[in-house]
Amino acid sequence: MKRAVLKKVTLENFMCYAHAEFDFYAITKIMAKNGKGKSTIATAYLWCLFNCDYELKDNPVVRREVDGVPVDDMDTSVELTLDIDGKEITMKKVQKRTYSKDGSSYKDDNKYFVNDVPKTLKDFNAYLDVDMNVFKMCSNVNAFLNQKPAEMREYLFGLVGDVTDIDIASQKAELAELVPLLNKYTVEELSAMNKAAKTKITKDLPILDGQIKEKERDIQLKQAIEVSDLELQKNSLKEQIADCVAKQTDNDKLMAEYDNASANILSLKFELDDIRRKANEDNIKARRDIENRISDKQFLVRQTEKTITDTEKNIEYQQNAIDSINKNLQNIRDKWKAENERKFDETSLICSYCGQEYPEDKKEQLRADFDSHKAEELKIITSNGNLFKDKLDKNKKILEDLQKELPQHKESLEMLNTAIADLEKQLSELPQEIDASATEEYKALEKQIAEKEEAMHKANDISAVKAELKAQETALRQQLAECESQIAKSDTAADEQRLEELKQTRIDSEQNKSNAEKILDLLDELDKAKNEALTEAVNSHFGLVKWQLFTYTKSGGYKTVCIPTIDNKSLLDCTSNKAKKIMGKIDICLSIQKICNINCPLIVDDIESLDSENVSNIIKKIKSQVIMLAVSDGDMEILEIKND
Repeated sequence: MKRAVLKKVTLENFMCYAHAEFDFYAITKIMAKNGKGKSTIATAYLWCLFNCDYELKDNPVVRREVDGVPVDDMDTSVELTLDIDGKEITMKKVQKRTYSKDGSSYKDDNKYFVNDVPKTLKDFNAYLDVDMNVFKMCSNVNAFLNQKPAEMREYLFGLVGDVTDIDIASQKAELAELVPLLNKYTVEELSAMNKAAKTKITKDLPILDGQIKEKERDIQLKQAIEVSDLELQKNSLKEQIADCVAKQTDNDKLMAEYDNASANILSLKFELDDIRRKANEDNIKARRDIENRISDKQFLVRQTEKTITDTEKNIEYQQNAIDSINKNLQNIRDKWKAENERKFDETSLICSYCGQEYPEDKKEQLRADFDSHKAEELKIITSNGNLFKDKLDKNKKILEDLQKELPQHKESLEMLNTAIADLEKQLSELPQEIDASATEEYKALEKQIAEKEEAMHKANDISAVKAELKAQETALRQQLAECESQIAKSDTAADEQRLEELKQTRIDSEQNKSNAEKILDLLDELDKAKNEALTEAVNSHFGLVKWQLFTYTKSGGYKTVCIPTIDNKSLLDCTSNKAKKIMGKIDICLSIQKICNINCPLIVDDIESLDSENVSNIIKKIKSQVIMLAVSDGDMEILEIKND
């Protein structure tokens, strides 16, 4: 698309318009009092193409309301008739509202059409073969300035060709240090890395200072330790340890004699247990056999009791099922009887509308249909009755079998309980344990065990002495270790080496911080040089507006900005008057149209703020279609669109 002209806008159920059609001209002026729908027409154009209102708010609420209530019984739509490069087309956007089943929520779905052919949003936007964001900036005087400064700068710098950061840095000797870095990283990456390095070093320096002070304090404390007294204490502790070890050696010899006397006591006790075990082996086996038989039968008792319970429940279930089937059979019999006794209604042979009797052939047909339907109903009822009869016979057979099984199960339970009682009586007649202590062999083993236990008690006394000596040795060795540790602490060589390492690390950190700050300063200088080099090239694309891409703060610092100006006055604040702002915004739109080789409708609001000379200059300057919105003077109640 190179040239677009808006010829007509048709609105349905859109904001303040139930239905409206507006024709447009090369220079169109829309006039009315405030609140009469001027901006609505502009919003309709922007909503259809860009899904925003005139204030550039995305996805605005556009459905018409009556007394504050949305009109939901019809769709909201905007249809634009456009001349695109000499070809007339229509572009239409329709919004349909659907509510949830409970009516508590709704959603609005948009549909798109080009020349009445349905399109997806993607195809709708692609139809004009133009970047829709650029198209919006060419149509709405506020669209470009509505972006973030960084986005505007990126677009403006894109106008001056492929000028890279390396090109700028290579042209200035003071920026030469950046060139090898820019071959590897972008400006953004260099800035982020060096800012992170500076922040980390700034955070780590106080920690390093604390570590240095702590290490200096350690050295001072170690240098104050009196080593001679510690050496005397060390030699005394070594002598005490040697004496304690000698006493433990003598004690070990006496302990070995008693250990021999008390040896094999555990084996003798095992032999004693073996005599008792053999004497009780047959008795234990007999008792275990009876206990196992009792356990088996108790298991069968539980199973039989469960079988009896299940059988009783099944009998009850089958009886209830039989009662239910009998009721169904009786209902079927009653239904069959009623159907069999049903007679043909002779009054149905008279027409309910005219009161005349039907012809004889129709009467015969009606009687035949009645008989056929009655026979069919009787057949179905009889079939259902036979099904229930078969089911009743099966359930009665099951009930009969269950009633025969129940006494058999109860008899089995009684027999099992009798058998368990007999086995428990046999178990009670067997002794719990057979006494084997009266044999000579058993008594001889008991005597040997008693002698060895006496020797073991004496060994335990010696063991207690040994444990005490071992505890003394351990305590003395701990004191010796502490003493040697104190002596070692007086050696400051390792601490002094660590102190030097920490001081060197601090020096390196300060240097790295300075390096990072230098790179950041150079990047600021690069940005400044780039702004200075490209400002003139950027401004060559604009007429009235000149772009200020950098400034200096009150403290003398450098700051990146993106400010459009006229006569060195900003269009973004109160520095410029309203007329200058309008003229500047128009200039930006027209310049972007020229840059992008696009000729499209330009919407200008607040045109009443301009005097007739400025309006005339605008009309002369604008080569594309212009749509001017103005608040009318006087008492004009009706919106007026005229060709200027």
